[in-house]
Amino acid sequence: MRVSGYKSLLSASDMSLAVTALLECDTNQSQNIAGEGSEGGDLDEEEQEERSLTSSFNVAYDALNSNGSSIGGAVLGGSSEGSDLSMIVNGGDVTGNTGLGAGVRLAIAVQKAIITTAVSLVERKAITRLSHFRYAYLHATSHGSNGSTRFKGGKSHDATKQNTHHIFSKPLALTKLAHYLMDMHRSNNKWTGTRSKPLILLAEKPQTQSYLVVGFECADIKGSEKHNSFGEKFELAANSMEGEFKFDSFDSNVVEVKGDVGRFIEQLHYMIDSV
Repeated sequence: MRVSGYKSLLSASDMSLAVTALLECDTNQSQNIAGEGSEGGDLDEEEQEERSLTSSFNVAYDALNSNGSSIGGAVLGGSSEGSDLSMIVNGGDVTGNTGLGAGVRLAIAVQKAIITTAVSLVERKAITRLSHFRYAYLHATSHGSNGSTRFKGGKSHDATKQNTHHIFSKPLALTKLAHYLMDMHRSNNKWTGTRSKPLILLAEKPQTQSYLVVGFECADIKGSEKHNSFGEKFELAANSMEGEFKFDSFDSNVVEVKGDVGRFIEQLHYMIDSV
């Protein structure tokens, strides 16, 4: 805990969640940095995503600074919302687009999105059960989280490029959703014992017209960990079919699929069944 004065405190978990949210959610500040430079308009979707990831990292890193927030090398004034931790823990405004305050706001938004999305998936019976795993699609919609839009194939139009972020198209946010789903079904004894199966979530990435696919092992006890073998399984499935696949995450159980993602799931099930 970080205690400031006599009013309130900031826990390490609060800080972790806030900085993680800044890493994975686009803020106005990170979008502005990603678009800087005269060459910005000539970048394709993947290059724009790389620049956005770098900008989000810088924004999150700056939020760790308790004395001031530096964006793009320029130190912001002490009045910048979220730039001073003592301001946040003493009831400061958390509605800005930079600093720890923005991280707190985004972390709350992400948690709300996790709960509403999990409930929606269950109510719509959108989680499909196969012999070896369960899976569910997360499509971006025109009213999706963080201003997301769903692509309909082909190149996105310039007018929609700025609104193509899907909150669950990042590994950590998708992991939190998976853990919430597993905890939810474990508590009502639906995903326990012989009914406990791995879970695969497929999140649409409109900006690159692809899907982020993440596989999770379902543990019998909350908080326990099981060896995740999806990295090897994903590679086997990718090597056995045509398409574009990216394995560039820190975690091996993450792959980005550009092409027929439904066919990828079918091939994955076939590969597991044949082992």
